[in-house]
Amino acid sequence: MTRLLVGAYGPDMDGTAPGIATAASHPGGAVALTGEGPAVASPSWLAVRGERMVAALEGEGALAWFVREAGGWRADGVTRLEGRWPCHAAFLDDDTVAVACYGDGAVVVARAGDPRPVQRLDGSGSGPLPAQEGPHAHHVHVMPDGRVLTLDLGADRLHVHSRTPDGRLERTGSLALPAGTGPRDLHALPTGELALLGEWSCELLVLDPAGRELEVVQILALPGATPGEDQAAALGVSEDGCFLYAGVRGADRIAVIALEDDGARAVGWVASGGRWPRHLLVDGELLHVANQLSDELATFRIGADGTPVLLGVAATPSPTCVVRSEPEPLLS
Repeated sequence: MTRLLVGAYGPDMDGTAPGIATAASHPGGAVALTGEGPAVASPSWLAVRGERMVAALEGEGALAWFVREAGGWRADGVTRLEGRWPCHAAFLDDDTVAVACYGDGAVVVARAGDPRPVQRLDGSGSGPLPAQEGPHAHHVHVMPDGRVLTLDLGADRLHVHSRTPDGRLERTGSLALPAGTGPRDLHALPTGELALLGEWSCELLVLDPAGRELEVVQILALPGATPGEDQAAALGVSEDGCFLYAGVRGADRIAVIALEDDGARAVGWVASGGRWPRHLLVDGELLHVANQLSDELATFRIGADGTPVLLGVAATPSPTCVVRSEPEPLLS
């Protein structure tokens, strides 16, 4: 059994969730909502490391901290981020988190116990599309070598950072991506490469992170997605490392891509099991999809050919992310 946490939108972000929901996934494929976790406003992204959890409170511009207890999670303070619409966070160490703020493009570093951020890196730039009128930070990814990558969906940029001795971030470089990409999500691949998802271009970009500079080595159109009509969101990789999955909002599909020795190859798509697949999680042989606008968590079994087969749906209000309650300690 896998214990899951479901982040969601509440009334301040036009959703209906009262806070974080809890769920359990069983090997047979059934997913059951087991109750309500902490009641917080619009915890749109959750991150867990060891005995700590953080929730990005998107509407409030804050980061809520929690500590694991036998009966669940105990509130452990709030950091006011001084950034608008925080939408993604990743632990830099056991007590420090970097947060991407979509509203103003800021990347904010917060530390447990501090009511104010310890650092703010302002965003800048824009892109050619109406939704790229300014910077929109959207993702934080911690590399095994210690580099911290952030994406700016509005400026079509990937920023590279190192950590200073006092734990802050120092921006050491940036990679310009094709105009209109709208870089939204990153995911490590078994080869050591990185998968980058273009929300607006509806493309998968494969990056080689070796050396000082990152390099785009492949660009692949997502099967089942139409640029200009759809918005891509979220990436997941099968447990055997042979397939990659991406949500396609609008068409409400899950794109299926094979990861082969000579690169990524489009396979096809399946319906997402609901409306607006905002996030997904590979859970062994299962794939969970948070369908935000239909208030459903859909669960699929991943077949031997990599194709997800719908097993069922569980009702949960306005889900925006689904994560393991007890992930690997260094997973970001």
